[in-house]
Amino acid sequence: MMPNSSLYFQCLMGMQCKDFAIIAADQTNTQSIIVMKHDENKLYHMSNDLVMGAIGDPGDRVQFAQFVAKNVQLYKMRNGYQLTAAAAVHFTRKTLMEALKGGNPSMVNLLLAGYDEIEGGQLYSVDFLASSVRVPFGVHGFGGLLSLGIIDRNHKPELKEFEAYEIIKQCVHEVHTRLFVSLPNFLVKVINKDGIKDMPIITPATYITKP
Repeated sequence: MMPNSSLYFQCLMGMQCKDFAIIAADQTNTQSIIVMKHDENKLYHMSNDLVMGAIGDPGDRVQFAQFVAKNVQLYKMRNGYQLTAAAAVHFTRKTLMEALKGGNPSMVNLLLAGYDEIEGGQLYSVDFLASSVRVPFGVHGFGGLLSLGIIDRNHKPELKEFEAYEIIKQCVHEVHTRLFVSLPNFLVKVINKDGIKDMPIITPATYITKP
């Protein structure tokens, strides 16, 4: 089974810290050699304190993310409480595994970022082969690989939200500078005790300093 090239030519990155988790994804949607749009949302709200970032085949990505999100919401409606991040990740991995075993795999790589009152920020990495692991920081795609050294050098559990956002900005700048694929816009979200917060979208104009 050959992985889809869209798994590599898109970018996903995230970090967990003591009081929050942060996740970022590019907003480029392509079809073959054509760029369709630069404002695609690849960060999906699973619950009030859980976000799933997904990259990969556009059809698989949207269908899979909606399926998982609706089932997580259905669980809350039936039981009166929502799944924990770990439980939602287990369901996500199980869904990927069943599709893989059925011969029709969902070609998506995922990061799930959430917040727990006891454990604080949480980040899980899941790939299209249904392997899952909790990580202090994680990336997917070629752009993510270019950013991994920056995150590894600067990540600390005690980071503040604005500090983590600045690290993500450094990573995106590295992607803009070194990756041959154009990924101009990045959507960023922070998940903390107050829920999910949208951060300013990172674009090439973000790095233009006013005289």
